[in-house]
Amino acid sequence: MLSEERGSMKGRKRKNEAHKKRSLLFGVIILGLAGLVAAPLVLAQEGKVPVSARQPVDFSAFAQIRYTQYSAEGTDTFSLRRVRLAFSAAVLNNLDFKVQVEQTKSIGLVEAYFSYHLGQWAEIRAGQFKIPFSYENLTSASAQDFINRSSVIDTLCPGRDIGSQGRDIGAMVMLHNSFFEGAFGLFNGAGINRLDNDDHKDKAFRVTITPWRGLTLGGSWYDGLWPEKPEVTSRLRRRQGLEGQLRSGSFVLCGEYIRARNYDQEASGWVAQVSLFLRQGLLQPVLRFESLDRDRSLPDDEEEVWTYGLNIHLGSRTKLQLNQESHQLKGENKKNKIYLLQFQVGF
Repeated sequence: MLSEERGSMKGRKRKNEAHKKRSLLFGVIILGLAGLVAAPLVLAQEGKVPVSARQPVDFSAFAQIRYTQYSAEGTDTFSLRRVRLAFSAAVLNNLDFKVQVEQTKSIGLVEAYFSYHLGQWAEIRAGQFKIPFSYENLTSASAQDFINRSSVIDTLCPGRDIGSQGRDIGAMVMLHNSFFEGAFGLFNGAGINRLDNDDHKDKAFRVTITPWRGLTLGGSWYDGLWPEKPEVTSRLRRRQGLEGQLRSGSFVLCGEYIRARNYDQEASGWVAQVSLFLRQGLLQPVLRFESLDRDRSLPDDEEEVWTYGLNIHLGSRTKLQLNQESHQLKGENKKNKIYLLQFQVGF
């Protein structure tokens, strides 16, 4: 009995000591936090703590409000197309990052990645960013010459074919100099803000050369699987693309061709556009033609689209755009016309 009482007393003593230690530790933490909060306030009152970032942070933003009229449906609408905010900074001399969010319906993450510069000509990027495929796909939405991207790019370009704005989560190696640019990456293949749903990584490759000033030629390749398609026998998702840009003074000519394999079907499309800068860059008339064949095994199912437009540049990222799109299926005389007016403001 005596030994049991002694054991009980020792147990209570150990508990009391442990309780005292926890109380002491908790008190130290509270005092430390109070010191962290109070110290900046006291020093700020003395004017001794100027707050500044070690590296400058670059902020950018743009918003697009659009008016659209559909001639075939007899309807028209205003829409807030995009509202985006981005910030980037150099954390170290050879390491920087970028974050971009979309705020139209709800705040959503569009891009978030870091880039590590191995030298002047090499870079490693990891995170969520645009897949290296197609010149038009890699051009920012704020820098597009037309209000809508071409249907060829929207339909066949990897990342846009699954509604992910041409982006995915992965890692990429880039090489670049004045003559050559190359990029190779591995991606989940499931789209933005989504985990991979299989053990397969999609592969993307793009290379461009500039044989002389003003002319750029390139090609892209993509091999992957369609996400979440268990009901099909083949999930194959393959893309090959060719591109070219010719710039001479105020004249710009661009063209792209994409051949795609979806499941067991083949699709293809090509687009060509021309623009001219007038009045010292204030006015920019634009013209684009595109042809899209969603299934090459079916006859007379190609869609052709002509787009005429005028851009009025009011600032580096502020402009007024007017477009008319004329859509026509091959073999049909009827044309569906869409009229668009868009004002973009940005910095």
